[in-house]
Amino acid sequence: MFRDILEKDWKVFKELRIAALERLCEKILIEARAQIDDPGKSSQEKFLAIYKLVNDRNDDIARGFDDFRRSTALMQIGIIHKMGLFTAKELARFSPEAQKIIALYAPIPET
Repeated sequence: MFRDILEKDWKVFKELRIAALERLCEKILIEARAQIDDPGKSSQEKFLAIYKLVNDRNDDIARGFDDFRRSTALMQIGIIHKMGLFTAKELARFSPEAQKIIALYAPIPET
């Protein structure tokens, strides 16, 4: 399948993974706040909307962040990138070899 991640890329990923997870959680909390603040919904409707949101986003977290291993790192980087959780500057920190694989998931913007 994919080749092993280079040590340099692994170190970068370990650092950027934390920032990406924080960004995703912040997005989820903003979405939840929007549901809570919706004056057109009853409390039950808000609860159900948040329940669905958390279930759906938990799947996103699982795909991009669970099973943190070197053997799955390049795939996870690609998935996290496809979710829009890395900046162009952050992606530029990866090696050209890693960037080729990451670009298979979504185009990498110019820095």
